[in-house]
Amino acid sequence: MDKKTTQLHSFHESNNAKFIDFGDWSMPFSYEGTLKEHDIVRNSSGFFDVSHMGRLEINYTELDKISTLICSDLINIPVNKALYSIFTNENGNALDDVIFWKFEDKIILIPNASNESKIKSHLLDHKINFIDKSTETVLIAVQGPKTIELMNDRFDIPDKFSTGQSEGYIYARTGYTGEDGIEIMANNSDVDSLISFLTQKGIKPCGLGSRDTLRLEASLPLYGFELTEDITPVEASLSWTITNNRDFLGSDTIKSQLDEGNHKILKKFTIDSRKIARTDTLGSAGDVKGTVTSGNFSPVLNKSIGFIMFENKPSQDLIEFDIRGNLIEGNIVNKRFLS
Repeated sequence: MDKKTTQLHSFHESNNAKFIDFGDWSMPFSYEGTLKEHDIVRNSSGFFDVSHMGRLEINYTELDKISTLICSDLINIPVNKALYSIFTNENGNALDDVIFWKFEDKIILIPNASNESKIKSHLLDHKINFIDKSTETVLIAVQGPKTIELMNDRFDIPDKFSTGQSEGYIYARTGYTGEDGIEIMANNSDVDSLISFLTQKGIKPCGLGSRDTLRLEASLPLYGFELTEDITPVEASLSWTITNNRDFLGSDTIKSQLDEGNHKILKKFTIDSRKIARTDTLGSAGDVKGTVTSGNFSPVLNKSIGFIMFENKPSQDLIEFDIRGNLIEGNIVNKRFLS
């Protein structure tokens, strides 16, 4: 079966993108190389085509019903703010981690590409109406320390984790790289104008390869790895997202985990070498065993980093990894990889 492509596929081809199969999608993995694109976003500004992600428009009349499905307080955050949250199932596990953009007249819900169909079915099962804007719009993430100064002559830049609108675009000052920037939702008819503006500003296209190394350095989870339908927000060390004081799906399990502290737990680690503990690598901290969910080399830190899911809270910070039959030492870190 042919893979789906975004509205920017011809742009990617004309810019010599190397493509990767990402679920049902054919997406650009890199243009000039992952390390170069990583460096572009850390030091200047780059943009990602993330139009494979969903874009669902929801009316405020559905707000109470949505609040029974997520672990965060969407009702009481101010208008024109963005919210990172997690849809949970009956067992408190993660159906998807998502972003909500709150405007005066609507809410935009952005689910992950791999979970879009699941979340739409979940909403319909709970009698929540929405308008699917995914095929008539694009989603572009512009990220990097120079992004705001390059774009503020055309966009009214909001505060961080806030939303904005100008020239027919709607956007939020959010991202998935640890850098400042904005994520822009544009009508298909405005795509060429937006891409032309970005390229004229010297903002370079970047692919999913650097997006993954950037998000890992930024200590951000990836659905399917750090979050799954077998992992709760508490277990994923995302307890800070649990701000919903109402009952929601799985809230009893989540409350029990918060109260008792007896659960598996996700930790960050570093290895002071170029040896990478990749996904599914086994490790142990004392007598507590764990499995790596994501691991890669950090270009900025010049060491290997990753996430590991332990069976329970480890009693020590030293980890021994089994990497291709060799025992390699690493250490748990209790702060973000990049400050």
